[in-house]
Amino acid sequence: MGQAGNDLSVKELIVKYPDYPRITIIKLDTAYRGVQVTAAAVAQAEQDGAIFRAPEAKEDDKGEGELVFGGAQFRDGSIVRGLEDSISVKKYHLQRIGNPYTLDIVDGKAWLLDGEKKVEPVFFTPVPQFYGKTTSRGIPMNKVVRGSSNVLGINVYNYCYFWKHKLACQYCGSVQNFTTKNETHTEASLQDIYETVNEALKEQGRWTSFAFIVGSDPQGERPYDREVEEIIKVSRTLQRVFGKRPFPLRLISSAVPQDQLLRYRDAGVTAIEPHLEVWDKQLFNIICPGKAKFFGWDYWVNNAIAGVEVFGRGNVCSQFVCGAELSQPHGFKDEEAALRSNFEGAAFFARHGVTTSANILRLAQGSLFYAQKQKHPSLEYVIRLTKGLHDIRRQYHLGVDCNDFKRCGIHPDTDLARLFNHEVEV
Repeated sequence: MGQAGNDLSVKELIVKYPDYPRITIIKLDTAYRGVQVTAAAVAQAEQDGAIFRAPEAKEDDKGEGELVFGGAQFRDGSIVRGLEDSISVKKYHLQRIGNPYTLDIVDGKAWLLDGEKKVEPVFFTPVPQFYGKTTSRGIPMNKVVRGSSNVLGINVYNYCYFWKHKLACQYCGSVQNFTTKNETHTEASLQDIYETVNEALKEQGRWTSFAFIVGSDPQGERPYDREVEEIIKVSRTLQRVFGKRPFPLRLISSAVPQDQLLRYRDAGVTAIEPHLEVWDKQLFNIICPGKAKFFGWDYWVNNAIAGVEVFGRGNVCSQFVCGAELSQPHGFKDEEAALRSNFEGAAFFARHGVTTSANILRLAQGSLFYAQKQKHPSLEYVIRLTKGLHDIRRQYHLGVDCNDFKRCGIHPDTDLARLFNHEVEV
């Protein structure tokens, strides 16, 4: 196999780390190297119901939404990464390293290939059954709620103050998603969500949770008030769907005062993720200038700890962007020092009941890191970091149930929690 910016090949890493799932190492490698999809694979994906074409789409239409790919999964149920710039609703431009893998049909089955060698079988994920349907006022439901693998995702607030005011996190390439107008939800848009979720739930047995994604907006009389109000609106809408029945709702949002966390809980939120992104305080100030300004490293750390009092141990997660701490010229000069910093942060959080996950750095066009031509960390670094985070959680008897359902290639340490805890053989 090839390698993605690391001194050891994937084959050598699999041998060196026998207690680290082979399939997860491969998945990390696909995220860095990318995956090219053949015409035969696209045809098979469409036959399997994994591709949705909007009825109004034209063949030469390059607008958002003309093609939706449900995705592909490995045999452990985790998502194949590296497909973002091959088949996607939006075309992502990511910095790749090394020769890409190929997703092709061999003897009637989908396979991930490295050159001509078969690496892993792949299974296409059907698009949700509510795609192609519309709400009562004619809004396409796939524009209202996103179904990804086993999670229903709702973009609650498509606006980021940090992007608008040139304070975005330096690794973030989500300028397309979060520079829209800071529009607020209306009764009509909330009714769209209500109808779409009810329709989605007809596909029984598929969905395990909801995830809210929100751009940061520190405006308001108190920190992030405007953002809070939009989250409460959508949360209350889901409560209309479920009534008194509990439902799992994970919220990725900004750090807010504790009384606002209580409002989140009362509105149905079960887990929160106020992501710190970088543990080292000086690097945090440089890499996350918006979070540093509103309202600093201590504020974000203390908010995560306060969240445990509201949601309980293991239901608060702070994310580190694995590799951001190695960015130059300000970051750590060697990987050992970077690992020590991350483990120090994870252990600190764990002592307070906060779990920590790692989102691997992906250099996306539009981000400052992409323009600076920063480098990915070595694959061995990612393995060591994610294994270390997993070990720290086990030491402090912390689960990561709020996060591990995503089965997502950019959070490999949560894969470890799911695979090891549930004894899935890979």
